[in-house]
Amino acid sequence: MKRLLALMLTGAAWAIPEPPNLDQRVNTPPPALMAPVPAPARQALPKPPETRPTVVETVKLTYDSAPMIALAKNPTVTAGIATVREYIAKVEVTAAAARPQGKLGLQGPPIAPSNGSFRNDYVLSPVSLELRQLIFEGGRIRFAIEQGKALARQQAWQAQSDWQDLYYRVRRAYLNTLARQGDLRLAEQQVELTQQQLHQAEVRFKVGKAPRGDVLSAKLPVSQAQVTVQKKRALYQKSLQELNQLMGLALTTPLELQPPATPVGPLPDVEACVKEALDQRPVLWALTEQLAASLKQIRAGEADNAPQVNLLLGIAGISQGTQVIGAAQYRGGFEVNWYFADGGKATHLADVGRAARDRNYALLEDKRRLVELEVRDAYRDLQLGVETHQSEELHVAQAQDALRIAQAQYRAGLVNIYPVRQAQTDLFEAQQAEVQAFYDYFLALAKLDLACGRSGGTKVDTPWPEED
Repeated sequence: MKRLLALMLTGAAWAIPEPPNLDQRVNTPPPALMAPVPAPARQALPKPPETRPTVVETVKLTYDSAPMIALAKNPTVTAGIATVREYIAKVEVTAAAARPQGKLGLQGPPIAPSNGSFRNDYVLSPVSLELRQLIFEGGRIRFAIEQGKALARQQAWQAQSDWQDLYYRVRRAYLNTLARQGDLRLAEQQVELTQQQLHQAEVRFKVGKAPRGDVLSAKLPVSQAQVTVQKKRALYQKSLQELNQLMGLALTTPLELQPPATPVGPLPDVEACVKEALDQRPVLWALTEQLAASLKQIRAGEADNAPQVNLLLGIAGISQGTQVIGAAQYRGGFEVNWYFADGGKATHLADVGRAARDRNYALLEDKRRLVELEVRDAYRDLQLGVETHQSEELHVAQAQDALRIAQAQYRAGLVNIYPVRQAQTDLFEAQQAEVQAFYDYFLALAKLDLACGRSGGTKVDTPWPEED
């Protein structure tokens, strides 16, 4: 058995082919040992052509004059005035039915047939004149006129509300443009600061007081700051265009903006602001007029099937056959029309008015609550804006001290360039936050003015329908 096992092992060894010489093998080395493949050369990204600014005279603006330009040029104001004129014209269309009406009738003379069968009878002349005056209609037209006037006044108040909203949006865009302008100036100062730091690192490297790594580390912030300047400039240009669009000017008009003046005197408390808003917000007056219009709509619907009495006067010539003779027919008296059975139309028209009344009353009450909420939110934002700006001022002062300390330590060789870079970044961010907090305070003040229904003592000169 042992002999058989030995022969089997020997045969198995003889059957296995001899492996090739290891020195003659050609195997690909693992990827980690291969020579790096050179990366393809990157091509510069194509740049769009630079926008050439249009030669336009710079417009100098203040915080108070910018909305006045919008009042004169913005299409929203023009559209609001046109809407009021449209509703006043609709009132006159409704009132025309109660004014004297005249009708002149002209007809061609009768033509005699060729077979001679035409009858030579006396008929009315082809020329007739008729005058009609409505003297009683149950008040339907009068109530419809009053409804139309209420709707016209509602549109006038809505135009005032739209103007106050535009007034706020112009001020917000003005403040946003100033904030973006401040960010751009800070970014440009950051470029100068990083360039000075780079120059200092190069000088220290030349005299052997700083490693070359400080120079390399100081070059990156310069590049980053330059890119930041381009981004801030793009945001500034965008805000300028938005402000120009709101004022109705050409989008590329260059502007010179003056910062807003700090309010003089104490601000009223929140309860006084709420009372002021509920008394003078145009949107509340618009809803009030809309409610009054629905009340007139009910009265007009109830009077829809009332009898109509007209005073009628008419005259028509008399002709015989195709010849006009000297006689005339006269008509005069009263004409009565009464749809005593209208299928319930008047009742349902009154129901439509009642539903509109209930809806408008609910909208008015809800809007009053929303106005109070807007005032309280705006007042809270104003308080928060004051506290935030004070905090950011302290933050900037602390960041300036930290940068001075880091620069002094770097000049003394106590630290490397990295603490200085971090201190520069912290100061830049703190200054940005302080600028934004400053304009956020004025934005909160503008929001409070909007909530209270203020627009700097200005209003839209809209046509106003006569009172009933």
